[in-house]
Amino acid sequence: MKELLQQINKKVDSAELFRVKSKTIPVNFEVNRLKSIDISESEGKALRVINKGRIGFSSSMGSEGFDSMVEKAVATSEFGSEAAFDFPEKIKSTGKEKANIYDVKVVDKSIEEMIKIGEDIIERIKDFDRKLRGDVTILKNYSEVQYLNSRGGNFSYNKTAIAYSVMVQKIKNQDMLMVYSSLESGGDNLHAEELTSEIIENLKWGDKIVPLRNGKMPVIFIPKAALVLILPIISGLNGKMVLKKISPLTNQKNKKLWSDLITLYSDGIIDFALGSAPFDDEGIEMKRVPLVEKGEIKNFYYDLQTAGMAGVDSTGNGLRSGISSEPVPDISNLVMGEGKVSFTEMIKDIQEGIVIDQVLGLGQGNIISGAFSNNVQLGYKIEQGKIVGRVKDVMIAGNAIEELKNIVSLGNKSKWISGKYKFPHIYLKSLSVSTKV
Repeated sequence: MKELLQQINKKVDSAELFRVKSKTIPVNFEVNRLKSIDISESEGKALRVINKGRIGFSSSMGSEGFDSMVEKAVATSEFGSEAAFDFPEKIKSTGKEKANIYDVKVVDKSIEEMIKIGEDIIERIKDFDRKLRGDVTILKNYSEVQYLNSRGGNFSYNKTAIAYSVMVQKIKNQDMLMVYSSLESGGDNLHAEELTSEIIENLKWGDKIVPLRNGKMPVIFIPKAALVLILPIISGLNGKMVLKKISPLTNQKNKKLWSDLITLYSDGIIDFALGSAPFDDEGIEMKRVPLVEKGEIKNFYYDLQTAGMAGVDSTGNGLRSGISSEPVPDISNLVMGEGKVSFTEMIKDIQEGIVIDQVLGLGQGNIISGAFSNNVQLGYKIEQGKIVGRVKDVMIAGNAIEELKNIVSLGNKSKWISGKYKFPHIYLKSLSVSTKV
């Protein structure tokens, strides 16, 4: 990579080269049977340049020559944004906190072991009900990341990931009940029993369909549904949105917007969380960034470009959605502080309300303003402190920024979602719920 950068130094002011090599092995089961075992390997490079003060970018996933990448990066710089930063000269870790992101047990886990995990999950589900149809994926991934820039900054690291995901279908007459759940981690520390127990509990709750009235009522969001409420906040705290003054939170820093229960932080140094790494994708050290503390906005999150434009330091949140994308402000891992109330206690507190487990169309509505409107894919009705059955044809709507002022309590037990979000249950006093009559 050094030789490649030396080639381009003569043509541009400065440059960075980012390379990712990965190997992914998913073991797939469909309708209770082993369906496929895939092995895929990929390698990609991304080149970002600053040429005559403007940013250029190109990428390659194949055998495209580096000369061609350079030509494209230089060409795009003619129309690129004006650079408000330069690449970091020194890239080093303070050594104070370093996350574990590599587990040799994941790399060494055999395909036979992965098949056995999938078979055990399916057997447990079939033991509960032989008529259930289960789709299961057991996946592992290993990746190597390298970064080098023309100012001497460089880093590299290896990273692992493993995931178990389960989709169960129960068909009865004209009704189909679909229950989905998953576990993800950077380390070989997942427990299939946790996954199957959750699936079976949801199947029990959803066996009976019950009617629901229209109107406002108490609602509990389980952790995997909490993104409905948190996604607009993530978007609103994005330094790029704040800089453009299209975020409703632009002028709200150090102001109290929500209850003392709300604490959120971005943290890229949590052991085996999927968003963790020693550095972000621009060579800035990962760290914990307080975003909201006791309802008060403390920080926005930035990459190098938006930080430079805003006149602040990068928060270490310059991340790429893929090798073909430039770094933008994004969350590494997002953690919401826990409360003191159990899920069971929340349910007991409600005379009539619903539990939201899964929604369709996450991100529908006007995310920037905080507005959301979602069909409930899986939800349960609460009557007199008990879950009495599943609801159908239900929609929820509201504004997350306003609804989070309406929190009764947060759960005392958080769960990782997609390996990079950690949320507790969220109990709202009142939310608009509509259903087909």
